[in-house]
Amino acid sequence: MKPNDFSQLNVLDTLVDPVSQNNAATVSSRSTLREERHPNAVTAPPVNRGSMAPRPWRGFWNSIGTAMLVKLGAGNASRPAAVAEEAKQPWQRAAAQRRLTFMALTVLSTVIAATLFAGIQPDYDNLWLEYGQIGLYALLSGWVVTGFVTALMGFYVSVRGDKHALSVKQVADHAMNPEARTAIIMPICNEDVATVFAGLRATCESVASTGHAKQFDVFVLSDSYNPETAAAERAAWEDLRAALADSPNQPQVEVYYRLRTRRTHRKAGNVADFCRRWGKDYRYMVVLDADSVMSGDCLTSMVKLMEANPTAGIIQTATQA
Repeated sequence: MKPNDFSQLNVLDTLVDPVSQNNAATVSSRSTLREERHPNAVTAPPVNRGSMAPRPWRGFWNSIGTAMLVKLGAGNASRPAAVAEEAKQPWQRAAAQRRLTFMALTVLSTVIAATLFAGIQPDYDNLWLEYGQIGLYALLSGWVVTGFVTALMGFYVSVRGDKHALSVKQVADHAMNPEARTAIIMPICNEDVATVFAGLRATCESVASTGHAKQFDVFVLSDSYNPETAAAERAAWEDLRAALADSPNQPQVEVYYRLRTRRTHRKAGNVADFCRRWGKDYRYMVVLDADSVMSGDCLTSMVKLMEANPTAGIIQTATQA
């Protein structure tokens, strides 16, 4: 992957890999003149801009057609021999079997339901009306059955366990890679300032207690348009940095704050803007909600899992009250 290519992302709880794992993060020095001209330069690190060009949407039917052609084997001749002959991983074979099982159960249940409905349907002396009702019933039944089979298979996996699922136990003895820098970002917009920064402080202190504070940076990405809220966020950010600096026994986690003035595409645009400005400095990214609190052990375990499974795109944890 090119260093400035963000077309593929590795995400933890939504961890992003905007840079090749072999490239170390680059850190540029601050400029006094820059800080005077740009208010965010005081609260955020120097920009290390990268490209993240959007891919055009080809349309629903074109995408379906391409997927069917690939499934039928068309286009395999153009693929490199090493890629074409690459054996599937065990989890990929298991996933294919589960999809087939899901489709079979869904179709079978829908056919049974439609057949039973046809058996009790009154005679209208109109085939169009009868078949039309059966067709609509089958369509609606398929929608309901899809949810039922999904829940049923999920329950089965929960009870029996999944040997292909990622587990923290797999990386419990792994050491943290010092080059695996991770950005913890929190997009906010006119949220309760006290709640946001209280949770963020708990997360930062927990990360510092693991001894890996230097591998994590925290970004508060604000889209707040209320001037009073923005001022309160800036003050709370300064208080948080001061509070973290007052802990001599723990290394300080860097906490940055950015107030976006061009609020395009809401939360998705806020995250994308971060990836373009600072994504090249980090190998992974954790996206938190405004009320999220995560432990340092959980964050370090997720990074270890990503390091142990470089082909993973997203690792998501189970929420806890």
